[in-house]
Amino acid sequence: MTAKSSDIYGNNMERQINVGLMVCGSNASNTGALTAIAPLRIIKKHKNVGILSLPSLVNKVPRQTLLMKKLKKIIVVDGCQNEYAKKILENLGIKYDVYINLLYDLSIKKRGPFTTLKYSENEIDLIVKKIEKEL
Repeated sequence: MTAKSSDIYGNNMERQINVGLMVCGSNASNTGALTAIAPLRIIKKHKNVGILSLPSLVNKVPRQTLLMKKLKKIIVVDGCQNEYAKKILENLGIKYDVYINLLYDLSIKKRGPFTTLKYSENEIDLIVKKIEKEL
């Protein structure tokens, strides 16, 4: 699947997306923020990876559903034991290939509500490496 986007200068960039990241990305806690930040670093580095929109799938936006079906691999990234992204996909009947949970797989603990900015660069690096292993 080819996706067209623009860089920060407005230049058109074409990407061949075949791996989709489905992330919690809640930003309500440190782990929610980490599930949003690390994937941004992944898509900067790996031009074949894109981030899917969880809200658009929940709201059955046809374009996003069609894009998702064309992917060779879907990687789900959750931040904590609540497993929100995974449960939403399962409730929608959407299959995924890889599941990463920051708590279970990397022992990164949720620090509680409103801890959005309480994370480290080391934690981001751990998550990026974990996702890269699954690409």
